[in-house]
Amino acid sequence: MRKTTKFLALSLAACMALSLAACGGSTSSSSGAAASGGAASGSASAPATQDGVLAESFVDEAGIEHPAGLPEDYPSKDITYICPFAAGGTYDVWFRVLAEKVKEMEGWDHSFVVEYKEGASGDVGWTALYNSEPDGYTIGFCPTPYLITCIGWDKPYGIDGGFDMVDSLMLDPGVIGVAADSPYNSLNELIDAAIANPGEISFGVTAVTASEGLTLKLLEDETGAQFNIIPFDGESAILTAVSGGHCDAFCLNVSDGKTFVDNGQVKYLATGDTERSSWYPDLPTYQECGYDVVQYNCRAIAIREGTDPAIIKYLSNCFEAAAAQPDVIAKAEEMQITAVSMGTEKCNELFEEQNQVYLDLWETNPWN
Repeated sequence: MRKTTKFLALSLAACMALSLAACGGSTSSSSGAAASGGAASGSASAPATQDGVLAESFVDEAGIEHPAGLPEDYPSKDITYICPFAAGGTYDVWFRVLAEKVKEMEGWDHSFVVEYKEGASGDVGWTALYNSEPDGYTIGFCPTPYLITCIGWDKPYGIDGGFDMVDSLMLDPGVIGVAADSPYNSLNELIDAAIANPGEISFGVTAVTASEGLTLKLLEDETGAQFNIIPFDGESAILTAVSGGHCDAFCLNVSDGKTFVDNGQVKYLATGDTERSSWYPDLPTYQECGYDVVQYNCRAIAIREGTDPAIIKYLSNCFEAAAAQPDVIAKAEEMQITAVSMGTEKCNELFEEQNQVYLDLWETNPWN
């Protein structure tokens, strides 16, 4: 695990070798990832079954392992994917890329159907996922900061007793930025201004108790600054407010503001990794600026605990295989995201590590 005094990130030592390079109502749309019930159509021979499940594992022609115990007709209907946040985010687009590739590789007759269940900083969507049947037909978007909500609000959908992780989607370093025409050209200048003018420098975040909100709290502790931290309804709303001069700065994830950076509307000042971003190598890290704070967001796919392990493993295998395809890797490069597919076992281990980090932080600095 990465070690730092004030750590809001996951350790990536083992999984980086597998790297491929927040509220309103509920709507529903197909991801376009129509995929057949049952085993992949390209299997070399009919797999042995017993009582409707695979008697032993086999690898289909797409190179995807179907583990022993998997229902032979899985999936026999659409799989619902619950997204607790607004449509259009990088995490939303990336899931659709992978879902489409799974469909292409496995030839399913059914679809991943995306349902946006926004509200309460993700709680509405995660509660819906928690209340779903553990039958393998409901999965959902789950970034590591969901653990903040779980701990702070004493929710039942934590990593112990709530969700299992199917696979990671991407790993996003944090970033602090301002409008392109802002007078602040470094993180140090911005924080010095906040120290000199307590409460006057406004920061847009998706939630005060999300990873970016807690990052700013840690920066306040580190520097003695006092920010005006303002929650917005999603990343786009934050970036629009900052670029329009209605908010001084933002704390988000590197991938969130790519379009705004490319369009010359905002500029990044520093990133939250322990090393410089490959996409923005000229930007210093928070630590290089002199602040002992790290910010990371691992974005993953979760499923209700109690789901058949064979189904979880099969879905994990599907997403891992999809993420390893050359055209998908090229898409990650195009989108400038750190796509990381580590599989269910490693993903669960890393979420457990992050859970302990947040539990330790809660003991010393509770955020509610």
